[in-house]
Amino acid sequence: MTPIVAKLRPLFAELDQRQTVLARLGWLMLAIVALCLVAASIDSRTINGVSVWVKPAKFAASFVAWFWTMAWAWGFLAPTARRGWIARIILWGTVLAAAFEQSWILLRAGLGQPSHFAADRVGELAYRLMGLGALSLVLLAFVLGVLVLSRGDPRHRKSWRLAVGLGLAISGILGGATGATISVMMTPHVGGTATDAANFAPFFWSRDGGDLRVAHFLAVHAMQVLPAVALMSRSATPAVIGVAACVWIAVTAGAYAAALAGISMSP
Repeated sequence: MTPIVAKLRPLFAELDQRQTVLARLGWLMLAIVALCLVAASIDSRTINGVSVWVKPAKFAASFVAWFWTMAWAWGFLAPTARRGWIARIILWGTVLAAAFEQSWILLRAGLGQPSHFAADRVGELAYRLMGLGALSLVLLAFVLGVLVLSRGDPRHRKSWRLAVGLGLAISGILGGATGATISVMMTPHVGGTATDAANFAPFFWSRDGGDLRVAHFLAVHAMQVLPAVALMSRSATPAVIGVAACVWIAVTAGAYAAALAGISMSP
């Protein structure tokens, strides 16, 4: 066992203890990322200028972070809240919505067809269902954040509970707003070329125009950023967490405004 694995093993064991279903689904998504990378190396088909396996790999990677963050956040709930009906709705709603999204994206990649903004009738219907699924995911993340804030485990410091709960709530609100904008516009691009072929890997954000995916990325990762602030500054007060939250909201809003103005934020 390498030193890195030895250090990480207790962390993953704790994730599994906090919320077993979400922790193990994170491992499943990590395996999907690996399979997509292998498929991309032997499959030359492309969509929008990049491998058909890029999108399922990106979504699976995002679900790894999503599942593991929520599993970790579960440990900040009071024991009674973890066993309550709200927690059960959050858990199984997240599992079902994510399973549908990832399965459909994988299926369409295998068929060599786009999963988003599809022109065929079945693809268009599934895209609308995916929209509902994505909305459910961010809403459930928001609810988990509120639950941590309102029914957090008092054994954890207030600043920790605030960082975890506020991060989830912000991800839910801003992730929903940025994702909805992309859905309504039927594209993440504002100006520039719509192809991703010449864009910066692995995100493939536009280099010659606005790209709403930047703001969406920043929005959904608030759930990791605010706890990271608390982790890096163990003496962080609730005021520090509040300032960090305001800064992250401002950065996300700036990226959103830049995208709508057609300004690229990609190197």
